[in-house]
Amino acid sequence: MNASLRRLGHDNVDLYQLHGWDPLTPIEETLTFLDDAVHAGKTHHIGLSNFTGWQMQLASSTAKALGLQVPVTLQPQYSPLSREIEYEIIPAALHNNIGPLPWSPLAAGFLSGKFHKGQKPASDTRAGSGTARNDHIYADYAGKDQNWATLDVVRDIAAQLDVTPSQVAYSWVGNRPGVIAPIIGAKTITQLEQNLPAGDLILDADATAQLDDVSAPTPNDYPYGPFGEKQRGRYVDSSEQVIVELGQ
Repeated sequence: MNASLRRLGHDNVDLYQLHGWDPLTPIEETLTFLDDAVHAGKTHHIGLSNFTGWQMQLASSTAKALGLQVPVTLQPQYSPLSREIEYEIIPAALHNNIGPLPWSPLAAGFLSGKFHKGQKPASDTRAGSGTARNDHIYADYAGKDQNWATLDVVRDIAAQLDVTPSQVAYSWVGNRPGVIAPIIGAKTITQLEQNLPAGDLILDADATAQLDDVSAPTPNDYPYGPFGEKQRGRYVDSSEQVIVELGQ
């Protein structure tokens, strides 16, 4: 951490986040290191990034049990095309008062509106750069009809509001439960200037519902589908009642 601060030319930072889960180091050791960094004045707060729900809960519970600094942020992937964190990670973050700072809210630029189904991405875009990683990411997004349907809704809402598709996507992510703010990955000053107004954009209930519906994850019935959702809200009543309600 000292080397990072030297490179930044600062004595401390406001927030220091772990980039990912370390399976080789005991979480107690990692949390003690972060606690020492706070007490030494090197950072004011600590956070996590790319942790699963159980990893985040373990980190938070362990920190509390040992009287160490508790993580206050989580940096997960989150966009209308990547909503799986709503199953476990968002509920765990809300339970622990951890604020999500989503990365890739535009799904690697897919939701910027610059791509079209059946057309090769332009060479000046990330998707058209020709790198193996970016080719894989774009192919994953472009290979799902639901993603193109979601992009169509994003474009329609943007046209109705006279804003850009990027602003719509940023607004949707930024106003999800618990989210502090999406991370903007602008490549140019122009992109930054175009995207910043999304901070003041609030989608109305109808637009939000449209985007929620078209992008909804489609898990199996249990544990994250309709049956699982209803059963998690019950601790006394039987599963039989859940089946009855789902059949109505």
